[in-house]
This record gives sequence, C-alpha cells and structure tokens, in this order.
Amino acid sequence: MIVGVAVLVGVVTWFATSSSRDGGNPILGTASGDPKMVESGEMAKATDEIGHSVFWAGERPGTKIEIRHDEIGNTHVRYLTGDAQPGDPAQTFLDIGTYPFEGAHEATAKLAGQQGLRRVTIDDGVGFFDPKRPTSVFLVFTDLPDYQVEIYHPDGDGALEVALSGDIVPMP
Repeated sequence: MIVGVAVLVGVVTWFATSSSRDGGNPILGTASGDPKMVESGEMAKATDEIGHSVFWAGERPGTKIEIRHDEIGNTHVRYLTGDAQPGDPAQTFLDIGTYPFEGAHEATAKLAGQQGLRRVTIDDGVGFFDPKRPTSVFLVFTDLPDYQVEIYHPDGDGALEVALSGDIVPMP
C-alpha cells in the first residue's frame, strides 16, 4: 500500500511539473517571489531561504544561475545562457529540478523498473527516463531519499549525459 502511494506521488510529481519543461509556463509567483539570479557566493543563502536541499550541476562556464521554487518546495535551478533573463520562457536551458516528497527513493526506484522506462544507475542512487522523452532524467540518491531530482536538457541525450557525469549534487 505504501509503495503504491509513493509511486503515485512520484508519477503525479513527474506530470505536474512537466509544464515547466515541455513548453508550458515556468513556475512563477513562487513562495520566494519570481525567479531570481543567484551568484555562486549566494548559494548557501538561497538554500537556507528555500529550507531544504536543492540539487544542481555545479557551476557551468558561460551560464548564469536562476533559481525558482513553488509553495510546496519544488525548486528549479536553470543555467541561463546569452542574454536570457530570469523567467525567460524558452525551454532551451539545462534545468535541475528538486522535488521533495516522502518516499521519493522508493517511488523512483519502482518507476525505474517499469516497462517502457529505462533504468539509470549511478554510484549513490538510481533513476529512470522515458526513451520517448529523453530530455528528462529522474534520479534519487540513497543518502537523501526524500528528494527526487529531474535533469532536463533540451538536446537529445544531454540529460542522460549530465545525470551520468557525477555533477548532480546538493548546492553548497
């Protein structure tokens, strides 16, 4: 029963957040206000304000970091390029989503074994992606079992490459 509820929560989170990565509206009007740019020296302050672990892919050359989160704690770290400003609606940026919910590890591991999805194995966790939508990979880490992480990359296998790179870690 608990596994069924956890899987349902994971699936609901996956689909509920899909509008922010599939051409829909980004999450705006969030608990902390509109999306904002964060300098590398402000990372710890940003995560303190959010109140939970937030995953990212480290600093990336040629990018600016935007953070946005909603009232239930879903948080996105986007790597903006060029002249992009916070809240830019384009879905052309690397986006690391952190979705806190109890049982995330169990739900994600269960989904990783579902027919039609591809399992992703990393040193300290597990994940999956849908081969029909390879732009998003979902991961969970053994040491932070109540956080599901989504890596969205607009280019083909880009999300899988980032997921397997070992760069996905909690922000400092």
